Amino acid sequence: MTRDHAPRCQITAPLLGIALALAGCSPSYTLNPPPPEQIRADAGMVFDAQEILALTSTPQAAEALRAGAGAEGFVFREQRALPALELWMLRFEFPLPLDGPGAIAALERIETSATAGVNHAYSLAAGPVGSRFAYADALVGWPGGGCVSQGPIGMLDTGVDVTAPGVAGARVVSESFARGAPAPEGHGTDVASLLVDPVRLGGVTLYSAGVVGQSASGARVASVDSILEGLDWLGSQGVRLVNVSLAGPYNKLLDRAVDRANAHGMTIVAAVGNDGAEGAPRYPAALHNVLAVTAVDARRAIYRNAVQGDFVDVAAPGVNVLLPGGDTRFASGTSIAVPFVTAWLASDPELYSADVATIRAALADSTMDLGAPGPDPVFGAGLLQAGSGCGADTRMAGAPAH
Repeated sequence: MTRDHAPRCQITAPLLGIALALAGCSPSYTLNPPPPEQIRADAGMVFDAQEILALTSTPQAAEALRAGAGAEGFVFREQRALPALELWMLRFEFPLPLDGPGAIAALERIETSATAGVNHAYSLAAGPVGSRFAYADALVGWPGGGCVSQGPIGMLDTGVDVTAPGVAGARVVSESFARGAPAPEGHGTDVASLLVDPVRLGGVTLYSAGVVGQSASGARVASVDSILEGLDWLGSQGVRLVNVSLAGPYNKLLDRAVDRANAHGMTIVAAVGNDGAEGAPRYPAALHNVLAVTAVDARRAIYRNAVQGDFVDVAAPGVNVLLPGGDTRFASGTSIAVPFVTAWLASDPELYSADVATIRAALADSTMDLGAPGPDPVFGAGLLQAGSGCGADTRMAGAPAH
């Protein structure tokens, strides 16, 4: 089910430095919610049970919502502009006896152009540390000597320890958007090491948006507002390709923000999540305009904890993957598989700036079919085969041709 909102505006400004003079024009957006019964069954964890968020396309709508909400007992907490997404984000504490659905309905009634939602929490799609051999690059046929990145890469994760052996020497630009105390940087550092490993991809500038912090209950999660602020910052830096390790329930605020980022040429590559074959679809991976990545092991078997569904696009190594850095560490999880797909896209001059539909079409010629013939809900299009993603003109200097 898709829902289109607001008249289409003619916007020609680039992603970087969108003119706020367009504030009077409300760009259209498309929401892609799952069936209502799935939303009810998959309420998910929230970062703050009394907090409600809202997005508007103009400062005038934000002001009207703020005034109307205050008149109905909502306590205003904060308003922030997200210029790269052409959005304004407001945070409120909603009054009792309203619950989350009631607060959403009230805010969207007060300002009909607004999108309101609870502040869901998103977990890292990480698995346990393993102890196996190096196999990942050979499994996907990565070209010997590595490739050159066609532009910067962004990531939404924990922060990154830029002094860690697997990351030291790479160009990493970091900013924190985490609510509460930032979470330990181990997971983000592991993912970053796979994205900037010169054996695979050279010339990378990595923009790290640290969005994982401590929730009110002490859990290490990313709140929706942190994700939106991180996504907006990546857009303001000119990032066109974003690696996402987070997975959680459907949230229409996230849906709207991803739609706006996608409309401005940003491609998001996300982990399908680690809730198992019977788990509900995880987001943002399950959004139609996001590339969803699952994980396989050295024998091409599906990761036992990977979420399955028709939204799965492609499989990559994600079980007991050797991490760069020289200290013989291995990691598992669908989030570990995502950097292989992101690096493949970054290495290809035709796919780096391509939309998701174009990338999905390219997967037909860049995957090894696994499982049932053709695309399936376990492996998607199949196991990534990276050789076609690194042409002769994008190989690292001195790399042999395959």
